[in-house]
Amino acid sequence: MKNAQAWSFFKAQWLWVCVLAFTLSACGFHLKGMGQNSVATFQSIYFSQTTGVRGDVMQVLKQLLKASDVKMVGDAESAELVLALEPTIYQVSRTSISGQGDTTAELLKMSQAFRVHLPDSKVPLLTATANSYRDRRLDTGAALASSRELQDIQQQMAFDVANQIIDRINRAYQQKVGKPKASDIKALEESGAQP
Repeated sequence: MKNAQAWSFFKAQWLWVCVLAFTLSACGFHLKGMGQNSVATFQSIYFSQTTGVRGDVMQVLKQLLKASDVKMVGDAESAELVLALEPTIYQVSRTSISGQGDTTAELLKMSQAFRVHLPDSKVPLLTATANSYRDRRLDTGAALASSRELQDIQQQMAFDVANQIIDRINRAYQQKVGKPKASDIKALEESGAQP
């Protein structure tokens, strides 16, 4: 009798764990700034300042803009927006030390300050800083793997920073100019109407 009760209790627990796992895996969520606003709603942009910007940040930013069909023009007068990027700040802070004094964990921070304005105005439409943080553990015995992991983490951070830049520009531009959001444009295109 006790084995039957224990077995049914175990099955009930297992069923509960399965239901909970299914519920958590089925629920979706969207990070703020990673949805429709990460698709640019402007048509062209001019980079007025890029000195000191990390190459990976610049590369990802250009790829995301190109994927949104944004033209990167050579002069401010023919651009819809003018973007000035400050030098990228990349900081590494030691958060854990082994008994031998080796670093075993680090906090990585990548910050990209930027300003955006309309070509006919020197008043900034937006002045902001995009930040990305990562925590990583170091295996002192596997330096090569740790180095490759760091490159992957830096690439992810560059993607996060570039996405934040486009998102914040979209939000500021939509407020200033009153352009429709990308989701509104998509809905209009699907209905056959012109934006």
